[in-house]
Parts: sequence; structure tokens; C-alpha cells
Amino acid sequence: MRLFLLPSSFKGEHDKAHSLEIVGKEYNYLVNALRLKEGQKIMGRDRSGALWDLTIDEICNGHCKLTAEPTQEAIEYTDALPQQRPLKPIVLYQCLPKGRKTDDIVKRATEAGVQAIVLVKSRNCVADISGKESSKLSRYDAVIKEAIQQSGSVVPTTVEGPIDISKIPEDLKRRANGSQTLGLVLHQCELEKDQTDLLGTVKGFEGTTAIVVGSEGGLTNEECNKLLQAGFKAILLKTNILRCETASIYAIGAIQTILESTCS
Repeated sequence: MRLFLLPSSFKGEHDKAHSLEIVGKEYNYLVNALRLKEGQKIMGRDRSGALWDLTIDEICNGHCKLTAEPTQEAIEYTDALPQQRPLKPIVLYQCLPKGRKTDDIVKRATEAGVQAIVLVKSRNCVADISGKESSKLSRYDAVIKEAIQQSGSVVPTTVEGPIDISKIPEDLKRRANGSQTLGLVLHQCELEKDQTDLLGTVKGFEGTTAIVVGSEGGLTNEECNKLLQAGFKAILLKTNILRCETASIYAIGAIQTILESTCS
């Protein structure tokens, strides 16, 4: 189901209906991209993650008026796809790739319902966004917004960083806030410890799963081993050689399928 992200200025109380006016890019998305008409409905989500039932009340030249009401389970949306349920939390720790590859990774990981994408600086990273963090993260936020609205994901994906690869264990611990964590490292080199069986490790896990993916040069043995010493587990995708942007999404898909197949 398509999803509309409400403007950050929307501060609706989730126990009553609210009216709001939409202009600019948001208007263009609803009216020109989705071709919604007066009286039609779409699911909305505010910046706190709360869901709303939105009705198009009036469409004028360049702006439209909506009514936002607390979500009703039995609502019939204009978009016929079924409402998605929340997914088990996955955090992607992505070592910075070159060029615009990060945009593609952010877009696809958001569509897949990843909870957070944390950009990471590792030894083999060629890309360096030092001094550009604010503008880069702002652009990635725009990519996330477009991907959420396109995919209908109910997961409020965020993008953060960059952090040093040595900070990943403590960052994951902070995010889990006391709940269980499972850290997985994609590797392509020999490690001091045996690689982990993916199915046996992930199946039935209920906490936060973290996936660490290297940049074009991969991770060094030293970086992998330090993560293993911190409790992470090494996994090797038994495929052809994958680009870093392909490996991220391949791993998310494989791991998410295992996690969600255990749901009742």
C-alpha cells in the first residue's frame, strides 16, 4: 500500500481528526504522481511513526486539503494492496561506497523495511564525506522519503553516520536499548573463526539484527576479527562475487526472509 509521509509541521493528536493543506512537492506526489481524486483515501504516517487515515477533501490549483483521522483497521484504502505489518528490526552498517552507490543502497534498504542505515568509515573506504555530512544526510533523507512513499513501508527508516567501524558494537548496543542483538559480518576473506551457518543463526531470533557490509575493497581481516571479538558472527554469502551495493540488498533479503518466516 502506498504511504504518504505527513509534513514535519504536522503535530496531530492521535485521538481526533485534523485538517491540513498540502502544497509543493507533496501536492505533486498526491495529485500528479498517485493521481488521487477528491474523496479518495491513502494511509499517512507522521514523523513520530503514528499512522493516519487520510481523505482528499478538496483539490485546487497547486494545493489540496486533507482530513487526517486516527487509523481504523477496517478502512478501505484507494490503493488495493494489503496493509503491511511491522518487520523485525534490522540495522544496516554500510561502509561508505564510491559515488552515488549510497543513494541506491539507502533507497533499496528503505523499501525492504530496514530500521536504520548507519554509514561507516573503514580502512578500505575510498569515499570521504568529511565536511559534507549535513548535506549528504539531508539528501539521503529525501531518498528515504521517496522510497517509503513508493513502497508503503510502515518502518520509519533513518540514515545516520558516518561512524568509525570500531564504534559499531557500542552503537548497536545503544540502539537495542537492552534487548537482544545479533551482529552479522559479510566477509570474503579467511577469518580466525569459522563462518556461521546463516539459517541456523538467524532462524527464530526476536531481537535487533545488524548487518555489516564493506565498501568496494571489503573489510580487512583485522576489522572482521575485532567485530567477532565483540560478539558478531561472520557469514559468507555463497553466490557469485557481488558488488557492495548488491551484497547489502542480497543479505537484507536473505536474512529478512528467514526472520519473517518464523513469524506466526
